[in-house]
Formats: sequence, C-alpha cells, structure tokens
Amino acid sequence: MRRLLGPNHRGAVLAATVAATVAGLTSCRSVPRAAPVVVPPSFSADVVVPGQGGPPIRIGIVTDAAKVSIGADSGIAVWIGAPGSANPRRVALAVATLRRSGSSASGGSVFRAQVASLGDETAAKQAAERARDGAGVPPTTTWNRETGTYQVRLGAFKTRDEALALARRLGDKGFPGAFVVEETSVAAGATLKLLETGEDFAFATIVPETAGQSITVDSVPYRGILEVRPGDGDNLTVVNVLDMEDYLRGVVPNELSPQAFPQIEALKAQAIAARTYALRNRGQFQAKGYDLCATPTCQVYRGRSTEHALSDQAVASTRGQVARYHGEPINALYTSTCGGHTEDGANMFEGTPTPYLKGVACLPERAATAEVRTSASTRAVGDEDGLNRDVALLVSLDVMDAKVYTPGSLKGNASDGDVRDWTARLLTALRRKGCDSPVEGGVNRRGAAFEHLVASLCWTERGERLLAPGDADYLLQVDDARSLASDGQRLAAAVLIQEGVLSPFPDNTLRAGDPLTRSQAVGLLARLAEKAAAPAFVHAELQSLGDGELRIRRGAEAETLQLDPAVRLFRSLDGVRVAASEVSLTAGDKIHLVAQAGRITFLEADQSRMGPSADRTSRYFRWEVRLTPAEVEKAIGRYGSVGRVRDIAAVRQGVSGRVVEMAVTGSEGKLTLTGLKIRWALGLRENLFVIERERNDKGEIARFVFTGKGWGHGVGLCQVGAFGMAQSGATYAQILQHYYTDITLDRAY
Repeated sequence: MRRLLGPNHRGAVLAATVAATVAGLTSCRSVPRAAPVVVPPSFSADVVVPGQGGPPIRIGIVTDAAKVSIGADSGIAVWIGAPGSANPRRVALAVATLRRSGSSASGGSVFRAQVASLGDETAAKQAAERARDGAGVPPTTTWNRETGTYQVRLGAFKTRDEALALARRLGDKGFPGAFVVEETSVAAGATLKLLETGEDFAFATIVPETAGQSITVDSVPYRGILEVRPGDGDNLTVVNVLDMEDYLRGVVPNELSPQAFPQIEALKAQAIAARTYALRNRGQFQAKGYDLCATPTCQVYRGRSTEHALSDQAVASTRGQVARYHGEPINALYTSTCGGHTEDGANMFEGTPTPYLKGVACLPERAATAEVRTSASTRAVGDEDGLNRDVALLVSLDVMDAKVYTPGSLKGNASDGDVRDWTARLLTALRRKGCDSPVEGGVNRRGAAFEHLVASLCWTERGERLLAPGDADYLLQVDDARSLASDGQRLAAAVLIQEGVLSPFPDNTLRAGDPLTRSQAVGLLARLAEKAAAPAFVHAELQSLGDGELRIRRGAEAETLQLDPAVRLFRSLDGVRVAASEVSLTAGDKIHLVAQAGRITFLEADQSRMGPSADRTSRYFRWEVRLTPAEVEKAIGRYGSVGRVRDIAAVRQGVSGRVVEMAVTGSEGKLTLTGLKIRWALGLRENLFVIERERNDKGEIARFVFTGKGWGHGVGLCQVGAFGMAQSGATYAQILQHYYTDITLDRAY
C-alpha cells in the first residue's frame, strides 16, 4: 500500500491510524472475508491505495462523458466533499450514477513549459534560477503532492504552440527535457450530481466496500480507487488512483499484446519502458486532476479486464526497474513498427537532440545470427520449379533412393513398380498401415495413380464423407474432365485438388490418361508427405546453432540435432523454395527439417522478402496509400492552404530515410511541414515513405502514391522489433540498450 502525503501534512496522526487499519491488505486475499477499504476523513490529502507496490499514480480514465455509473460487487462507499475537506460525508451504495451539473463554463487554460521535477526544494529553486537566466521568463516552483516533487515551470501562454516554442528555447539553454503542460481551472459553481440521492457536490472519492475487489466504471473493472470531479465543458472527469505496478498491469498488454507477441523478454522491455515513461511524465495533466491520460496520447490503459498472465509476469519480474540517462529517467518513447530503422527524436519532435533517442537499425544482435553451409551440390535435378527441393525431401524421408540425384534419373515415365514401391515407402515414412488399393491394372497412368495414392493413404473416406454435394463438380472444372476414366478416379482427383496436392496444368487439363512421369510423381509424393505430416518432417523454431548442431524447439519441447555435412539446404522466400549452398539463420527463425537417427539431412528456412529487420512480421511493415491532389489539399487544411495542389516533395530526410521536412506546392503558394506534422497532415501511418505520381491523359498528377514502412512516430523502442529481438534470444536489457543509446537500468523503488 502507498500513501499520498505532502509536506507538513496536517492529517499525519490520523493517517497512521488508518494505515494500521488497512495494514496487510495484500494478504487479505488468503482469508475468506476481506477487510473493508478505509478512506480517512481528509481523503483528498491522504489516500491509502492497496496494490502491488510503487508510487501512486492518477490516470484520467473518463474525460469526455457527462454521466458515469460506478459500482463494485460488494457495493461502494462514496466520500463526498470539496478537495481538502477535513470532514467528507460517506454514502454507501450498490451503484453510484453521477453526472455533471452546475456551471458549464470553463475556468480557462494556460500552457507552461516544465523544465524540472525534483524532490529537493533547494535544487528546484536553483533549477528555476538557471531557467530564468536562460530564457528570461519568470519561473514558478510548486510542490506536487502526488509526485512528491517540486515542479519548475515557466511562462503562461494561451496556446500550446507558444509554450512549445519556449520549451525548444529552453532545450537550447541546457534543459533538453522541457515539455508543455496545460493548467486548467474549473469554473466556480461547477458541480456533480449523485442521482441516487439527488445531492450536488464538487468532489468525490469512491472505493469498493471490500478490499481487493474491482471497482467498475460503466462496467469496465479497475484496481485501486476513483476520484470524480467536474471536467471541461459539460463533462466530468473520473480518475483512477492506484499504484504504479498495478497501473502497468493494465498498460503492458494493451501496448504489446501478449497473445500476438508472446515473448517474455519483449514484454519485460515494454514494462520498463512504460514504467519509465510514467515516472518521467507523471503530473503532466496535474491541472486536470490526474497525472496521465489513458489513451495513446500517453499510454493505453484499460484497467483490470485486459490483464494477462504473461504481461503480469513481465511487470512483476521487473518491479521498480527504470531506464536512466546520466541518472535521470529517460523520456521512454516507443513506436509500434519502425520499418527496419528508428529515427533521431529531434527530427520527429522538432526539439533539442536527446542523446538517448538516436536512430538505430532494427536488427537482431549479430551474435544471434549464424551460417549453415553444405557440401552438397545445389545443381537442380530435373527441369521443373521446386523439383530439387521435393527430391531432397523424399530422399531424406527414404521414400526414394539417393540415386534420383544422378543426371537423367528423373527423365521418362514412372513404371508400375516405381509407383507402387514409392507409395509403400511413403506409408512407412508416414508411419501408417495404409489401405488396399482397388486399382488392379497398372498404376503408372495419371488417373490410375491418383486413385491408387488416395486409396492407399485411406483417403477415399475423405472424399466420400468430407466432399460436400457439388464439391467434385466445382473442383473438376477442367477441360478434359472426361479423361477421368472411373468414379474412383474422379473422386480421387477431387480429393487431391481439395487437399492442395494436385493442380491442373496451365491449359486447365489433368491429362488423366497420360503416363505419369517420374518428375510428376516426385511432386505428388512430396506434397502428400507434407500434407499427411510425415513425423520425421519437423516444423520447429531455431533456438541456437553451433559446432555442427542445431538446438530447436517444437512446442514446449527442446532438442539438439546434428547437422549432416551434406545436408540439403533450401530457402523458402514467402513460399518460393530455392536451393542454397549456405543459409543465414537467426534464433527464432521458423525452420523445417528431416532428421533421421538424430542427424539433419534436409533443412528449409522460412525467410521473408521484407529482409532481416526484427519488425518485419508486423502487418504494418509495408503499406501503400493513394491520394488525389484534391484529397491532399483537404488533408493539409489544418496546417494551411496552398490552393490546388500541384506537387509534393521530400525536402529533407532523417538518418532512417524518414521524410522530416516536406513541401506541398500549390496554385496559391507553398506549405512546408516538418516532423510528425507530415504524417498527421497526410493521414499516413509513418514518415518513412517514398512518393510516386500517377498521371492522367493530360500529363497532370492524378494521384500521389505513398509507399511506406512502419506505424507510429519511429522514435525509441520499436515494439514489434523488441518481439523480433526477443525471438532471436535477446534479453530485455539488450533490447532496451539497443533502442535507447547509452542508458543504464536500475530500480527506482
């Protein structure tokens, strides 16, 4: 449990009494009846919050609603009174419905530049004087009881842009972490109404009657307690007060999904980044009554309902850990997908360069990559695409003899004996007994081979029971369907097509009456071996490679296998297989192999056309957007007008190739955009893009084609990249120190 105590707190004695009352709340979960949550009379100054630990934090979970419904399983206690009231009144309810009442006029807002948040008052005053000397603007130093620090702020502007300009100047004067905060005041007379009792008041703290229970806001469960106060306009504000570690349990799974990215080291890195960001930016919305918002503007927080065991583990195992630069918590920015390279922070956020926010390549650590080489020839056997790979697979499975590698071995037609022998050996590789084939004559014509293979694998029942009415007619829309000489051949061909084993020739024929060539037999048998899942054909994830050994993981099991010096190597480029004399492998890669007696004789690695970037698996790694000149004109309207858009040009690029300065030229002038304003103006996912132009018959630009990579601002930790690095064996410390230059990791509490 944690307390929010300011200096010279007048309720310290009472707080000690309350602390004794709620001591051991975390252990109460082991007894049948939990103790009640107690809020002292001076609740606005001293709130006891049970939880996992760390400093308390206030999150604005509702800021744009006129009414909310709040409840808990055992009921709630609503403490009513003005902030700072010494004698609030307690109302016990099953559910509380609150809405905004009273004045709807805003008390106004001012924007200031915050340069420091320090626990020592003398140090804060010294920082204020340095800031005054550097910027020539009078500072204010205010104690923030929630953060337990003295906050130094300068200026009082009507617009955020004016305060941002001051923050940039302060950065040049030795305050690189300056940021803008908005201070607002609620108009006098603004109140809340509790519909269950009909009374009006200015402030409420709401707790569950029983410790450990969730408290719900419009049916969404949260840990900790709630504060409700009038907000802007006709809205009210609901603030979730809880400790830092419980807050992170509701952040991490929403920022990096443990279901989609189940790598514990990546989730640990995300937990530390989120914790560091929260500690660094706590108090940013102080004037609105909370520290951080619950949206992507800050960090996505969705309370208890989104918690997950794996992300909980990541939070717990990194408890209190933060990233620092020269002793101070960093502004731990992170982005979803960086497109292979992150960007310097100053290029995107138009401020003073931040030493730890440097653009870096999004690649696995070099130590996690190794080469596998083979002494076998990569010369293709046969003249059909992929045949060499299929031969290698069948030889490794002992379906065919190694002599098929010799020149000319696959020329000509298969004999009846070949087809029967290969089918029998395939059944052995599949470890299946098989069924009797009804084909009495030769099985070396294509239609007869279809029927023989399907019957021998006991797949006839698939056709009889799993082919729906009309399936066979639909699948067999070939120009020579009559070449299938019997119902058995027709059924077998439909089954093989449905299972992905057989495809018509380019001229839409099956040529069922033609002889089965040896190379055609190879293709059919290899696809059957894969489709029927030969036990020796293993699909796994590479863990490590060294000294002629591969350590792999299949599901939850790990094993070590020897590499045959003459292993047949293949690369699968998004399904297109090519033979290789060497293959570069990284821990976490998906591989397919045949191992007989613990020795790998066939190895195929899945590789991406997107390259080796750690974030290449993101669905936003590559994207394309088309905009007409009229659409561009409308989109950039929030930043200015150029009339009819004539062209767009990238004026300056960052270290990653991102467009960091762009000019839009039109019939009435030119507009220059920088940093994040570029993607915001055009509605693009990222600044990493190239521009192409489609023209009409008159040679005029009809569309701008933006082909890009990534999603987000591109600065700091790449979240999908962290997942990729974790797959490659990187620890959370290696991940964080890769994306944040020259940082250290330690515990803040």
